[in-house]
Amino acid sequence: MNRSEPPPRRSQALVAGAGLSGLSCAALLVERGVDVHVIEADDDVGGRIRTDAVDGFKLDRGFQVLLTAYDELGAHLDVDDLDLRAFRAGSMVWTGSRLETLGDPYRNPSDVISTLGARVGSVGDKMRIAALRRRLLATDPEECFTGPDRSTQEELEALGFSAAFIDAFFRPFLGGVFLDRDLETSAKLFRYYFRCFAAGDAAVPAQGMQRLPERLAAPLAGRISCRVRARDVSPTSVTLDDGSVLTARHVVLAADGVEGASLTGREPPATKAAVTSYWVSTEAPVSSPLLVLDGVGTGPVNHLAVMSSVSEAYAPDGTHLISASGIGEAAMDPRRFEAETLQQMERWFGEEARRWTLLRTYRIPHALPRHPAGSMDRGPRPARRPDGLFVAGDHTEFGSIQGALRSGRRAAEAILADTLVRSA
Repeated sequence: MNRSEPPPRRSQALVAGAGLSGLSCAALLVERGVDVHVIEADDDVGGRIRTDAVDGFKLDRGFQVLLTAYDELGAHLDVDDLDLRAFRAGSMVWTGSRLETLGDPYRNPSDVISTLGARVGSVGDKMRIAALRRRLLATDPEECFTGPDRSTQEELEALGFSAAFIDAFFRPFLGGVFLDRDLETSAKLFRYYFRCFAAGDAAVPAQGMQRLPERLAAPLAGRISCRVRARDVSPTSVTLDDGSVLTARHVVLAADGVEGASLTGREPPATKAAVTSYWVSTEAPVSSPLLVLDGVGTGPVNHLAVMSSVSEAYAPDGTHLISASGIGEAAMDPRRFEAETLQQMERWFGEEARRWTLLRTYRIPHALPRHPAGSMDRGPRPARRPDGLFVAGDHTEFGSIQGALRSGRRAAEAILADTLVRSA
């Protein structure tokens, strides 16, 4: 699809940013008959959700999954078009001497014996997991965000989970979800995500995560201009790097929180970094499409996945693509992360790890916004600022595909409501 055409000088609505929030906003406006154009500084749509083709491999820019329980997905596209491939429910946990499997007996009844016998947590911990699952599935997703807030660490302790189980399972698992092994993230988000994992699958499109923004962009043919960088944004205009000005009745700033702040002179949101290196092997270190977790916290890899076991299209025949991800301090030095990853993997998988070949490493400095305890009490930020500029992005909701899509929808609805008021 040709996205190199210059943008029109004037449109009814102009969206700056072709990530999930900008695309979902624009697509809904087009559906309602609004003349929309989207500009994007990068060479293609997707924002932080991009997939590179390298030597026949599909490399997502950082470890990313889509939770099928996100209710915004069905509101924006036909999920079947994504051709999803699911991870197996559960995980493998490195205990310091071996890998133990914690399955999901509700999804896979054959996992009951191995899960109860796994030396990760007590039987009581596993019973508490089951009770929490039942309770959250019996509630509406939005109820997860109600009531007083506290940190996820405090929530898990109050629920009675042992310190050993929190360290071995929740810390690496939620470290992958929140990019926060310290579990300082709001317990409201913990409840929401735990419910999503219980209610649906963690999956990736067969051809890589960029399939998601590509499908969102499908209704916007001829309305997206890439390699067009904004220098300044106002409620009715965008000034480009070359000094030219685009005007619109409505402008939506749909850049990530840090870039958006630089364009408007505001304080950027606090963010969390991540690093992912991709390795190639002729043998899969684990045969099942399970997430593998560092249950002892020695790092630098917090979680690992054999992406070619989830979708065969991620790697050419006869090879396997391994994704190894680090967070926190491990994300600060990608070269050191690469070097220390093989040492850690040799402890996990033996000498075979020495034969892995590094393909590429991605460091994502602003992978997710921070959401500490109490930050969710304010609720989502208004889609329209007092000065009239519309803003979309997961930083206005919470860091996730769900948050990005919902923020785009809310911005579109605010524009449509404003249009109705003006035309009344």
